Amino acid sequence: MTQAGSDEVDDGREMRGSVEIKDRAMSRTAIAAASKDPRVTRTTGGLSRLTGRELPRADVTLGEDTIAVNLYIGVTWPSQITEVTESVHATVEAALATMTGLHVHRVNVLVSDTTLDTGPSPTSNTEASQPISPRPPTAGPAAMPLALLFGFALLGVAFVAGREFLIAHGNLGGSPWIADAVSWISRLHWQSWMIAAAIGAAVVGLFVVFIGVKPRTKTHSGLGESASTVWATPTDIARLCSAAAQSTRGVVDAHTVVTRKKIEVRVERDAAYDADRIDVGVREALAPVLSVAAGERRLTVKQSVAAPTRVS
Repeated sequence: MTQAGSDEVDDGREMRGSVEIKDRAMSRTAIAAASKDPRVTRTTGGLSRLTGRELPRADVTLGEDTIAVNLYIGVTWPSQITEVTESVHATVEAALATMTGLHVHRVNVLVSDTTLDTGPSPTSNTEASQPISPRPPTAGPAAMPLALLFGFALLGVAFVAGREFLIAHGNLGGSPWIADAVSWISRLHWQSWMIAAAIGAAVVGLFVVFIGVKPRTKTHSGLGESASTVWATPTDIARLCSAAAQSTRGVVDAHTVVTRKKIEVRVERDAAYDADRIDVGVREALAPVLSVAAGERRLTVKQSVAAPTRVS
């Protein structure tokens, strides 16, 4: 017992407690060390945070006395990738060894992205052009049914014209349809029903012109900045918002309705939680989603108290 007690004394001081370095701290150390290289790009926030694709990103595996790291980075183009990876490898390994005092068993550097270097060109003084937003996905044109109908009508005209050609050359028997139709039309005289037919024809014509020039309805919303290349439907945005709201402490269930002008999140809260605290928590949980998916929509949070669960 005396010997055991002496083992706990170091320079007259008793060691109390323990020291623990979490994987997250080592991951941040590796990211900070990699970011020191100017050729390593940094992609954070917005859609990258939402999809878990932030760069640099580090996955740390900690053993008893060793550390292994998978480091994902983006590199500016043009750069010599082998030089960048070797430099990052040495920097990260030294930083982890200095911080933890453990043996760094392996550092795997994986280049996941390349970004065009937008620095000023030595031969040009013009500013970089602004990105142009691509067209968002849209629904099918409203005139598509009429276009199909018109196409079938033209096929019918072609059939009638072919039949008349064969009859005129004696290759097919029967009465000519075009001649009979023209003869019937020539015998027509003004009738009162023609007024209604003329009005109906004018209405149908105006309707066809309207649906022909009507812009197609947007079916998706752009995610990220103005030059969006990733699009999501209102249903996708609603599911993301509901999932984020349900992660809030005290929220029992959440349902989201997304329209062109607003995002309405309806949550059911536990009766034991304060409504104001739930409102703040839900809005904080929704912030990463809204930063990339809200657009011009306004957020509305509505609350109701969840019914108590009956235990039989």
